[in-house]
Amino acid sequence: MIGANLSKNSYMMIYSMNALRVGKPDLRLVAIVSAAVIMAIMLATSSAYASPANLDIMAKESEIVKSLDVLETKITSVDNSSITIVGEGGEEINLLARGKWIIISDEIIPKARWIDAMNYVKGGEATVVMGTITRGNETHYICLGLKQGEVMMFRPVLLKVYAAGHKHTKTYMGPRGELVEKGKNYMILEKDGRRVIASTSGKWIKAGGGEVTWSDVADEFHEGDTVRLFCHNILAMRKEFSDVFGIDAFIWGYSGAIIDLTSGTALSRP
Repeated sequence: MIGANLSKNSYMMIYSMNALRVGKPDLRLVAIVSAAVIMAIMLATSSAYASPANLDIMAKESEIVKSLDVLETKITSVDNSSITIVGEGGEEINLLARGKWIIISDEIIPKARWIDAMNYVKGGEATVVMGTITRGNETHYICLGLKQGEVMMFRPVLLKVYAAGHKHTKTYMGPRGELVEKGKNYMILEKDGRRVIASTSGKWIKAGGGEVTWSDVADEFHEGDTVRLFCHNILAMRKEFSDVFGIDAFIWGYSGAIIDLTSGTALSRP
């Protein structure tokens, strides 16, 4: 259904994102994107392949999210279970933060516990995605995502909320774009103002160079280069997500290659 909107011969980066964006997110989270897809993203960016059973996606809480708000706010305190922000009326609001987080800074950390994720957050200005949830007869506020400086982080369930569609193919898709940013285990490509983040973790075979890791060859990929990815999975995000985090899609799953069309460097999976 949604996947049909993505061109099978996708030679341009994220040109189909507009076709995938439809309406507002369903806050009941009866999502078109399955928990397995979210787990696959977390596993694809992880250097240690954990069991999916250990990946907390807040399934129970996600079914009872009542509302979402994106706030340009100030974080006043951070502790091992929550953050406190300033509400629109100047009041302090305590947001629950325990659980698993995906962190994107100089690397993607796909399944960080809050006790570790909290070290990436500090007092000061931030963009915060806040949800209202119900547990029994009680209502709580929960932090679902935040962006502060060069750090962005969000709970896996937020991908379900803001997913526009997931395209999977047994052959491959071949999107391309301009390399605008590199991390320790990812690259970000841009086409027509839209950005995709692609996992580069794991082992690769460099054409003419044998087995390598991304850290071995990252310096051969330069900002401004045109890069083409031969991938099996694209998760396209809604505008609401990209407006906060600056990411329009996630790419993972390679049987073909990553090719820098400018430098000629080519990587393929072993």
